[in-house]
Amino acid sequence: MILVNKENITESTFTSLLEVTKSEIIKQYSKNVPKVINGNVFETAVYNQMLISANNTHFHGHIEQTGTYSFPDIVARKLYGVEVKMTKEDKWISTGNSVLESTRIPSVETIYMFFGKFGKAFDVKYRKYQECLYDVGVTHSPRYKIDMDLQDGHSIFDKLNVDYNVFRKEPNSIKRLKGYYKKQLKAGEELWWIGDTTDSISVSPIIRSLSKFEKGDKEKFITECLILFPEIFSNSTIKFERAAAYLITNYNAVSSNLRDSFTSGGRMTISIKGVHQTISKLLYNFFLRAKNIKELIQDIPKDKLEYYWGVKINDEPLKMWKYLIKESSKEDIDIISVFNEGLKNG
Repeated sequence: MILVNKENITESTFTSLLEVTKSEIIKQYSKNVPKVINGNVFETAVYNQMLISANNTHFHGHIEQTGTYSFPDIVARKLYGVEVKMTKEDKWISTGNSVLESTRIPSVETIYMFFGKFGKAFDVKYRKYQECLYDVGVTHSPRYKIDMDLQDGHSIFDKLNVDYNVFRKEPNSIKRLKGYYKKQLKAGEELWWIGDTTDSISVSPIIRSLSKFEKGDKEKFITECLILFPEIFSNSTIKFERAAAYLITNYNAVSSNLRDSFTSGGRMTISIKGVHQTISKLLYNFFLRAKNIKELIQDIPKDKLEYYWGVKINDEPLKMWKYLIKESSKEDIDIISVFNEGLKNG
């Protein structure tokens, strides 16, 4: 192992290497763009040029191209890294690497993005990695979005109010992302992939229909909705929108007639304090699940209830829930009386 005197290798010497590499790559591709060009081809071209450009510098003989799944793509003196990206379009925007950086080379302290734009006139830009990451998108996992023209102070880390090198070392960086994006949600919106399933649960990539659920799974979903979404008892025309989003994010499922799972059928008659009362099918389904609601509400994490209810819970969750559904309900009958009667008959 070759020991490196870090005092002789400054960031400015590394950026000088990148500047020479950039100049030579532009000369190379401006004259002749290969018929077959992709990320791997461009990365190898950048690596080969860095080897040449490193002659007579502190980096000569100390530049490595890492493996296919390693991050970053190129390492110099085990201190600096280069992540190579390209686009065939005439723009400086692309999808970047995984937020989790699980394959990062541990010794690399500073990484630069080296970006080739092949649309129209070929050009190259390089920039410190964290300075050109403006957002997070999702493919099979959360990945950064790249903008090489991003204004200073507008990176995803500025939005999160955290330094990149602090964020990448956090044991649960996804939790911070969840908090940020949840605050951006509008009414009826929900997070996908990084929703409210716990981090230890692996979500299936298969989308299924609610109609294909086993009875127990469907019952659990309906009961959860009656707890989490008090607006279901209102007369709003969009009262099932959040429940539909929850079905996707937490169950990887969809339904073309979600409302029917709660309201389908005629009015039903129940006895409340010895008096027969005719109630809607929604309230009847609520009545039948009263005992399950009381049990399940104790098992749902407090922070999850607070998130969906939009309130701080300073009392028993069941008491808070009763208040919320009573405020939302537009039924002709006292909804709490229906719930209490359901507990007796459960």
